[in-house]
Amino acid sequence: MNEQSYWQERYDENRTGWDLGKISEPLKEYFDQLTDKSVRILIPGAGNAYEAEYLWNKGFKNVFVLDIAATPLENLKKRIPDFPKEQLIAQDFFKHKDTYDLIIEQTFFCSFPPVKMNRTKYATKMAALLSERGKLVGVFFDIPLTDDVEKRPFGGSLREYRTYFQPYFNLHVFEPCHNSMADRMDQEIFAILQKKKPVSKQSNNPLHGITLKSMLEELILHQGWEKMADACRINCFYSNPTLKSSLTFLRKHDWAREKVEKYYLRVRNKM
Repeated sequence: MNEQSYWQERYDENRTGWDLGKISEPLKEYFDQLTDKSVRILIPGAGNAYEAEYLWNKGFKNVFVLDIAATPLENLKKRIPDFPKEQLIAQDFFKHKDTYDLIIEQTFFCSFPPVKMNRTKYATKMAALLSERGKLVGVFFDIPLTDDVEKRPFGGSLREYRTYFQPYFNLHVFEPCHNSMADRMDQEIFAILQKKKPVSKQSNNPLHGITLKSMLEELILHQGWEKMADACRINCFYSNPTLKSSLTFLRKHDWAREKVEKYYLRVRNKM
């Protein structure tokens, strides 16, 4: 069963135990302090999108809702008949292309099987969709992982999450929620993550002052592992790639590092 069919079936059978039935308090509190109502906001894996409904009713009209299943998008349209159809996006998140100032996370990250590849792809895709200095804001589950790969939502720890987001974001807030619902108390982490600025170009030596780590972080952010693998033909980019394992390999093999440096310069010259 593919992902679209899986999630559509969950909604059809009303197996949506993660659904609060209303906006979560941590996000409500964050939204209440926002003042710029022109900001472009994406809510991916939005489900019934109570967050989008709350924002819309507060006057935020540039809210875009994305989900792989059709039913939750239809549910939102029923609740808000004048919500623009073009802002309801039925699509796989990883195939989506656009730019946003703010992306909201609420039980989306925890829906993917918790392997490193999925969580790294999530972090890099989020950064790629954000405008310069854009923010990823939301709630992550702080619950132990189990061996059951079907028991969603999946959890994780603050320490683990930091490893995925630190290469691409400045972690302004990443701490336990103080205002979770009673049945989720001490099980949620609230995050405000701001996309890092790209490394500036150097006027003389284009690689002067740019570390291998910075190069990889920028390539992952703007190109992704698949494009990097196709362009460089280096094994560490193909099989369960991570920043740490790739750095280890490239530091041991000069020929591989030279390939990455040349590819990095080609990419930078096109930006």
